[in-house]
Amino acid sequence: MVNAILRALFGSAPTAKASGTFMAGASAATPDVATPSRSKARAGINSRRGRRPFVTVIGLRGIPDVSGGIETHCEYLYPRVADQNRTRDFLVIGRKPSMGDLRHRLRPNLSVLPLPAMSNRFMETISNTFLAILDARFRQGSRIVHIHAVGPALLAPLARALGMKVVMTHHGDDYRRAKWNGFVKGILKTGERVGIGSAHQVIAVSRSLAERLKREYPQKAGVIHYVPNGADHILDEARSSKRSAEDWVARFGLSGTPFMVSVGRLVPEKGFADLIRAYAIARPAARLVIVGGQSGSAHDAEIANLIAEKGLQDHVILTGAIPREGVAALLSRANLFVLASHHEGLPIAALEAAAMSTPILVSDIQPNLDLGLSSEHYFPVGDHEALARILRNSWDSTPEADVLSDFNWARIATQTGRIYDSLGFEAS
Repeated sequence: MVNAILRALFGSAPTAKASGTFMAGASAATPDVATPSRSKARAGINSRRGRRPFVTVIGLRGIPDVSGGIETHCEYLYPRVADQNRTRDFLVIGRKPSMGDLRHRLRPNLSVLPLPAMSNRFMETISNTFLAILDARFRQGSRIVHIHAVGPALLAPLARALGMKVVMTHHGDDYRRAKWNGFVKGILKTGERVGIGSAHQVIAVSRSLAERLKREYPQKAGVIHYVPNGADHILDEARSSKRSAEDWVARFGLSGTPFMVSVGRLVPEKGFADLIRAYAIARPAARLVIVGGQSGSAHDAEIANLIAEKGLQDHVILTGAIPREGVAALLSRANLFVLASHHEGLPIAALEAAAMSTPILVSDIQPNLDLGLSSEHYFPVGDHEALARILRNSWDSTPEADVLSDFNWARIATQTGRIYDSLGFEAS
């Protein structure tokens, strides 16, 4: 009966739009082999000679080159986990609305499979997670399912009931995001509770988050681990870029011009409105560049209108979404990186800027404080006048910050692999 349900949901293995499966590096895809047959797909898309995935990763939109903090985390983590565990196979399940029908093989033992998701912002994540859990258990035969974020964690009890070991990564308090109404925030908080209650191991990406979870869920304290995001991937992006940093700077009319940069999707919790208001007051001798895709909400227009209202059309540049090599290039040439966030898990963009030796200035929310920087790197969250004073007086004298020793992807991959090892399966 279950197989009949799965056939109705999935049919044959998803077909690729172009040439089927793609072999990819960390950020680019190149043709590899043809689409597997239906019989091979039933054995698991990630299988090598019928091998089943050791870990199936779910809860994200997809990789590679899909925008989002969780997606960036997974894109740089799992190739390294796969490289360190070559006798084990890993599968990442993404969403067709974000990555299309195209499958990727990022390593011989790491594949990415897109599955359907409802075209509704409230149901997209949970519908895809439901299908991903069924696929992981019944088509892939995976031993471990690794769920990312508290929303998808609502279905952690299902994964456990189906006999899989469950790892959950908590990327931050999503229920605090401004875009959600009270009902959705309540559901997300429930996702945290049931996810942690059902998980065999829990990862928190910031130290303060791990400490809070241990306080609030003392019965699970022994399986809650602090494992952060990394920063050194941005150096690889810079080294492998097909265009020079000067080309990227020139693309936005910034050649020979001092500029400060902020990175993130145009969502309210990133605090771009605070930053623009502060910039309008300070009027520093540098342009402001905001790098990131639109949110698809009314906030996009609010930001554009605020720039016009303050008369900053010639001073503030909205680049939209650009490739990560472009982000690396702009960070490498910026005089200052500013992050005015009201909410973060662990700020990957700030880590990237620091790794590129760009001076950083961030709001004093706890996840940013977890970076362990000195006081001159912080300003009060939501206080655009305080930020304006810094931008007016010392925008070009903020010191650099060393983060590479603590936020290193190879070390993080090793820590993640040890958590998988703790679940008791032998390498196969």
